Amino acid sequence: MPSLGQRETQVLATIIESYIASASPVGSRAVAEHSGLHLSPASMRATMSDLTDLGYLEQPHTSAGRVPTARAFRLYVDSLLRPLPLGSAERDAIADELSRQELEISGILRRAANLLSGHARQLGMVVAPSEDEARWRSIEFAPAAEGLVLAVLMLEGGLVRTRTVRVDERYGQDELVRFGNYLNEHFRGLSLSEARDRIGHELARAGSRLEEMCVRALALSRRAVEHMGDDRELIVNGTLNMLDHAEFTDVGRMRDLLAAIEERSRLLELLDRTLSERDVRITFCQDVTDGAPDGLRGCSVISAAYGGDTPRGVVSVVGPLRMDYAKIVPVVQCVSRALTQLFRERFAAAPSRLP
Repeated sequence: MPSLGQRETQVLATIIESYIASASPVGSRAVAEHSGLHLSPASMRATMSDLTDLGYLEQPHTSAGRVPTARAFRLYVDSLLRPLPLGSAERDAIADELSRQELEISGILRRAANLLSGHARQLGMVVAPSEDEARWRSIEFAPAAEGLVLAVLMLEGGLVRTRTVRVDERYGQDELVRFGNYLNEHFRGLSLSEARDRIGHELARAGSRLEEMCVRALALSRRAVEHMGDDRELIVNGTLNMLDHAEFTDVGRMRDLLAAIEERSRLLELLDRTLSERDVRITFCQDVTDGAPDGLRGCSVISAAYGGDTPRGVVSVVGPLRMDYAKIVPVVQCVSRALTQLFRERFAAAPSRLP
């Protein structure tokens, strides 16, 4: 990509910021008024023509103005962007909203998605942590109906998962309580994936070494937790915000976006790339090689991991290419950092009780 001189850079930045504000092609007169450059109309048009030839601008056939391309926005966010930091009151309000003690983790993450969409006026998304790495706190069983047992597994940080298990024998309530007590004594403090592996290992070598009650408890727990944590939750908030943007007033375009939101596996794959980043990642969904769902073409994804040294999930804002990055990037950073602090407090590793 060829480097730009100061004049071209200033003109390009002015066009991008005008386009972000108006969603309309930007003409040479508007650039001359706002760029701070004292150029003749002919010089301004020549500079804009050069930027068009270089692939930074394009000219809609119905307008004399120019609009910035994805290449222009990439240069802008990488080299020209001047983020507008949130004030301390705004940062504290976001942290307070997310740290309410009565909320389970799932409720906190839904609130985070709501904060993202509300502050950005775009689509807010949050990828929940994989439950496989959350630590076992307790499990309880209760008869549900003929041939069914309800299992309630409580994990660290307020995660609660339930599973109805089909059984071939009848279990009494007292017996199910003993099962829970035995399992909690031996598995509390292990991650869900570790507990699942240990249950299988214990059953494989049980033989006559374990009492019948222990074997039955292990067998029931294996059926209860074998698929827990397989599916990660993707929380989406603020879909109606997209109707406020000129890019989505077309019914077909909005339908494409809604279809993209339904492609959860591809969205997760796209957002997971942020887990290896140390800071905010900005993805322009323009090329088939970016792996984004087709309905996100022409959109931008601003995302950041949360959880600290071991990232647990991703927060993200999705919107049109002309998002106000200077305002939205600090919001994404703030929500990410607030969730990171909260997870550090709630997910301190608990000691295993196994020998």
